[in-house]
Amino acid sequence: MESNEIVAYVAIALSVSTAVLGVINHKRVRSTCCGKKVEVSLDVEATTPPDKADKIDLRLPGATDTK
Repeated sequence: MESNEIVAYVAIALSVSTAVLGVINHKRVRSTCCGKKVEVSLDVEATTPPDKADKIDLRLPGATDTK
């Protein structure tokens, strides 16, 4: 197997998994089978909240507040 084929397969797998994750993100699946209840959910969120991403608030110890 050539290295180009390996890279192509990895790229295809990554793009398919990204598409699947985009479809099932923030979804819940509930099932009742043979009297057993099963609930599965998937929530993937960004590590930085969107409202805090643009603003950096640095406070130095001992500095006075000039606002």
